Amino acid sequence: MSLLDHLDQRTHLDGDAQQRQQYVTTMFEEIAPRYDSFTRWFSYGMDAGWKRELVAAVVRQAPPGTRNVRDLACGTGDLARSMADALPEVAVEGIDVAAGMIARAGPHPRVSYRVGDATRLPDADGSVDVVSIGYGLRNFPDHRASLAEVARVLRPGGLIAILEFTRPRWVVWRWFLLGYLWTAGMLFGWLWHRHGPVYGYIAHSIARFVTRRQLVADCAAAGLTTIHEGHALGGGMCILVARKG
Repeated sequence: MSLLDHLDQRTHLDGDAQQRQQYVTTMFEEIAPRYDSFTRWFSYGMDAGWKRELVAAVVRQAPPGTRNVRDLACGTGDLARSMADALPEVAVEGIDVAAGMIARAGPHPRVSYRVGDATRLPDADGSVDVVSIGYGLRNFPDHRASLAEVARVLRPGGLIAILEFTRPRWVVWRWFLLGYLWTAGMLFGWLWHRHGPVYGYIAHSIARFVTRRQLVADCAAAGLTTIHEGHALGGGMCILVARKG
């Protein structure tokens, strides 16, 4: 039996911040063993290209003297390791709330991992050069509060790099894309975990999230100016890099 059988998805997603976090943490503990395979299959391999674009934008725009990166909601660490490979002088710390993900994180000589709450970072104000978030922002209890927390720890000129599903603005395409993601997610969930909603959740979370334009505006409200804005899937995927100050 899945751990998620004891949690009602809609109740927890529509509940308060604590309920949402409980559901998301439980979900990622459940899918940790097959998370990387799912990401590749579910995106038809496009995930790798999106991450390459994000990392390349960071390399072009990273402030002089960049020495540290925090990769939030790091999962098994593929984005963290890519950042370390692309920025050879940098130490990267991957942070994830799901211990199961951290336990499966791949090794790298300049990447460390820890279980932690990415919405309450222990770093001092203005002490971090780059923060990256791959597919994590929409899963945080309050993404605007999380952006403000990132802005707090970034030094002036520091970067936030976001790869995230966003809600398409065009209603017809949104209906089609979310319908597909829900159907395919339910199928993968049943085949791999005998629990369809574990991946059907993706469509529900996107429907509750913001559009790409609104995400840019939310970054601006937190004091983060967008300097790279890529997109895919007709507005369903956002590749965004913003600078503090």
